[in-house]
Amino acid sequence: RDWLEDHGFTVQATTDWTLTATGPAHLLERRLPPALRGSVASAVRDSSRPVRSRSIPTGYAPEAVREAYAATAGGAGATVATIQFSGWRARDAQVFAGAAGIDLQPGQITSVPVTGARTDEPDGFGGDFEVALDVQGVLGAAPQARQLVFVAPNTAAGAIAAYEAVATRAERDGLTAVSVSWGACELDTAPALMASVELSLARMVAAGATVFAASGDAGAYGCAAEGAPDGRRSVDYPASSPSVLAVGGTTLRPDGAGWAETAWSDRSGSTSGYAGAGTGGGLSARFAAPPWQAGLGLDGRRGVPDLAAVADPRTGVGVYAPDTDGRRRWQSAGGTSLSAPLLAGQLASAVTGLGRTLGLGRLHVPFYASPRAFRDVVTGDNLRESARPGYDLATGLGSPRWAALSPLLLQPALLAPPATASRIVPVTTYAPVSPGAVYGLAESTDAACAGRGPLPTDLALADGPDRVATVVLAVTDGTGCRTSSRAVVLDRTPPATTAGLRPTRRPGVLALSWAGSDPTPSAGLATVTWRLRRTDTGEVVASGTAARSGSLLRSVAAGLAHRLEVEAVDRVGNTAAPAVSPDATA
Repeated sequence: RDWLEDHGFTVQATTDWTLTATGPAHLLERRLPPALRGSVASAVRDSSRPVRSRSIPTGYAPEAVREAYAATAGGAGATVATIQFSGWRARDAQVFAGAAGIDLQPGQITSVPVTGARTDEPDGFGGDFEVALDVQGVLGAAPQARQLVFVAPNTAAGAIAAYEAVATRAERDGLTAVSVSWGACELDTAPALMASVELSLARMVAAGATVFAASGDAGAYGCAAEGAPDGRRSVDYPASSPSVLAVGGTTLRPDGAGWAETAWSDRSGSTSGYAGAGTGGGLSARFAAPPWQAGLGLDGRRGVPDLAAVADPRTGVGVYAPDTDGRRRWQSAGGTSLSAPLLAGQLASAVTGLGRTLGLGRLHVPFYASPRAFRDVVTGDNLRESARPGYDLATGLGSPRWAALSPLLLQPALLAPPATASRIVPVTTYAPVSPGAVYGLAESTDAACAGRGPLPTDLALADGPDRVATVVLAVTDGTGCRTSSRAVVLDRTPPATTAGLRPTRRPGVLALSWAGSDPTPSAGLATVTWRLRRTDTGEVVASGTAARSGSLLRSVAAGLAHRLEVEAVDRVGNTAAPAVSPDATA
C-alpha cells in the first residue's frame, strides 16, 4: 500500500490478503518492484474522456489545460518562484511528474528556507497541500522550468522576509515569474506589512519578474471563510497590489471541439453570513485605479482581478497531494491558488518559446491593450459581481489565449486616453527589455522611429483644429523599429445647447425642451443639465440631467414668468455656455 500511494495510485479496498488500487498502467509496467510483480493482477481499463490524460486519474491533466489556453509546454532556462508559508513533501511533485510523463531533473525544484523555516515540515493546517498545488501547477504548465520554492514562517515577520528574499533573488539572478497563492483580507492587512511587501513587489517587477497573485476563494467577500463568516465586501492582498497580475478563477468545461468558461462560484457550502466559495474580485479600498484601468468605470479604485483561469474544483486539475486526513492521493483540485501558478508557468513557457529567458516585468499594459487575446468570460458571477462582456470584477479581462498573446510580449504597447482637451497626452507604455534600445513617441511612424530617448510618458500634439490624432510608440534596437499606435481624439471645442420654453393651453403648465450637441470629432457628451427658474426671484423650481435631449410638461405657479437654462459637458470636461430660453408665463 505504501509503495502504491507513493507512486500515484489510489487505494480503493483492502482485505487480509488483497489490495485493490487504480492508477496509471504505465507505472506498473515500468516501476513495479520485482518482488511484487508475480503477486499483481493488472486490469487495465481506459475510462478517460478525450480531455483527460490517461496518466492522471482525476481532474484535467497538463496537456488538457494547455489545450484550453492555447499554451505550449516549455520553460527551459526560465525560473519561476513561489512564496510559501508551509513546508511540503517534495515526493509529491515526483509522483505527479512520473504520472504526467514529465522528465523531472535533479535540482529542478529547489526549496529555499527563509529565516530558518523547515522546508520539509508542514504547518499542520493543510499548508503542504497548498505548496503541492502550486508546484504541480507550475510544473504542468512549464515542465522544463526551474522552480524555487521559498518557505517562510506563517507570520507577519515571515511574510516580510519571504518577499524580501524573492526580491533579492530576482535582482541577483533574475526570475521569469513569481506566483503567490497565499493572501489575506485587504481590509485587515496591517499598513506597515503592506508597505514592506509593496516595496519588495516593486523590486521584483523592476528586476524583470512578472508577479501573479491569487484573488482569493471567497468571492466578493474576501474577509470570509467557511466557518468564519464575514459580510464585508473586500478583495485579497497582495492581489490588489498594482504591481501584480491578480488572477481570478473560472469553471472550465469542454465545449464541442473547444472549451468554455464561466466565472466560478459555488453556493453549495453557504451558511448564515457565509455566501460560499468563488473567484475573488471587487474594488480595492487601499489602491487607486492604475493607468491601465482608466476608463473602466471602477470609481477611481484598483479593480481585481486582471485575468482568470480554471479554479473550480469540480472541473479542476489533477494533483497528487495530502487530503484532509493527511494521506497522499490524486485529487481534482482548484481555487485561485491553482489559477495563479498555472498562469505563471504558462507565461514561462510562452517567454521561452519566444527565444527568451529574461523576465518581462510588468505586463498590465500589453494585456489591457490586447483584450482580443483573451477568452472573454461573460457568464457566471463571484457571489456578487457578474461576468459580462469586456472587463469585469469577476474574471477581469478573461482567460489568456497564449497563441494570440505570446507574440505581443515582444512588441511595444501603449495605452492613452481615447480623448483629451489638452495637447499634452499622457501615455502608459510597455516595451520588453532589449539591449541598446531607444524609444520615440510621435504622431507618425517615421517620426517615432527617429526617436532616440528613454521610454516616454507623454506627447505634445501638434497645435491645430480638433482632430483624431494617431499616437505612435516606437522601439528601435538591433532588430529594427517596432511600433504600436493608438487613436486619440483632440477635442477642445465646447458642446452647444438649446433651450425651449413655452406655455400650453393648460393653465399653470409649461412645456420644456432641451438638447445638447458636440461637433465631430468629439469626445462625446457626458451630461446635459437643465434648470427651470422663476424670473422674478431666480429660484430653481425644477432641474434634471439627460444624456443628450429631452422634453416634458411641468406644473408651475400660474401667472408667473419662468426661464429655462441648459448646460452641457463633454467627456473631456469642455463645458457649453448656458443656453437660456425667452421668458414664458404659464
